[in-house]
Amino acid sequence: MENLAAKYRPRVLDDVTEQGVVIDIVRNICEADEITNRNFLFIGPAGCGKTTTARIIANALNKGEGEPIEIDAASHSGVDSVREIVNQMRSYPVGSKYKVFILDEVHSFSQQGWQVLLKPIEEQPARTIVCLCTTNPEKIPQTILSRVQTFQLSKISLDGIFNRLKYIIEQENKEGRNITYDDDAVLYLAKTAQGGMRNGITALDKALSFSTNITIESLQKALGLPNYDDYFELLNAIAKRNHERIIEIVNNVYNSGVNFVKWFDGFFSFVVNIVKFIHLQDISQTMIPGTYVDKIEGYGLAHSALCLKLSKVLVKLNQELKTTQYLQELAISELCTAFPAKKG
Repeated sequence: MENLAAKYRPRVLDDVTEQGVVIDIVRNICEADEITNRNFLFIGPAGCGKTTTARIIANALNKGEGEPIEIDAASHSGVDSVREIVNQMRSYPVGSKYKVFILDEVHSFSQQGWQVLLKPIEEQPARTIVCLCTTNPEKIPQTILSRVQTFQLSKISLDGIFNRLKYIIEQENKEGRNITYDDDAVLYLAKTAQGGMRNGITALDKALSFSTNITIESLQKALGLPNYDDYFELLNAIAKRNHERIIEIVNNVYNSGVNFVKWFDGFFSFVVNIVKFIHLQDISQTMIPGTYVDKIEGYGLAHSALCLKLSKVLVKLNQELKTTQYLQELAISELCTAFPAKKG
């Protein structure tokens, strides 16, 4: 079965989500009689549509004929690999108007590799079009940047990812799958994508491989997400300076077999999101699932100072956890020392 990210990858410009300005410019380029600058650079976070847009350009310019040549720069970063790419650029296309190269993760090219690529970028040989894609434009030499048309793609909004995930579920159901879901669960999936459409669709695919009933509980099991009940319990124990309960929770987490360092990193994220909720009073603006609204509503400005202090403790703790084998003992020591039990 084809994975959902590939199956629902946009095929035409109108299907690309929330990149309006870039798409309008690209559309004009594709509709022009001739292209003067045939070097394009697509910048943006992972999963926002860089490679997809490059593929659509290739398809539009060649009227669906031929296939673009896609190369992962991370695997072809050396000077010899770049020379081979350049040699391919110097030959004319066969069976299509343009020979289109899509070079992904181009920030991985070595300095010598960039020097080799500079000449064909400058001279635009044969009928070659070069689409460079990167998440790290600061690593690209200025000599290259000055010779390409640059397009900045943005992260996809939470609503954009949420609506796309629901659309995919509906399309899958039309094809015979019996997928049920809670809106809160799909919204949480969209949140975990952190602005990357591909991240959200990949997570949905993984969730569906576990269960066709998408709920917060099934997502926690399928994606290895934290149990927020434990996070609320630990935060409450710290607020009450209940050392016995703090130790009990930390021991239970450690003995459960989860990645202890990752769990505490998640706890730090949880505390930061509690602070965010305290000031916005809107759980949808946090990474915490909406099903926990009853618990989170108990937090107000009185808890802000506690959470800010705890955040600073967790920054230090998370750094130290990565360098010690005494994970359990260190976590207990730091938390209980930072929040001593009240006398009397």
